[in-house]
Amino acid sequence: MCLTCILTLAACGKKAAPITLPRADEITSIDITFEENTVSHSDKTWISEIIADISSSEPTKKESVQDFPQAKSYIRIDFRHETGTETEIITIFAYEDRGKYYLEQPYRGIYKTDRKLFERLNETD
Repeated sequence: MCLTCILTLAACGKKAAPITLPRADEITSIDITFEENTVSHSDKTWISEIIADISSSEPTKKESVQDFPQAKSYIRIDFRHETGTETEIITIFAYEDRGKYYLEQPYRGIYKTDRKLFERLNETD
């Protein structure tokens, strides 16, 4: 009976908190880095679409406990926005693991996303 309770509690682990992002109208640019290549996007329409796609990702029970994901290959997404007199950067990573696509916000959580967002971020134009 105790074993059943322990297994039930373990299976009902807490999901990640929602992704924390600035509002789309506060973002001055989004820098997408894949391997050695960085592309900066400042088009407000593109930024709004990316924010909407990222915001619709689903929290998982996986924890983010490092500055970078443990995936071999990932896309770094840096959101630049103004906070008064300073520019703040919020970083999220996108990666594929066993045919599934994830976003990871360091120390906040890991989120399941779709292939469409991953491929859009991987575009270099």
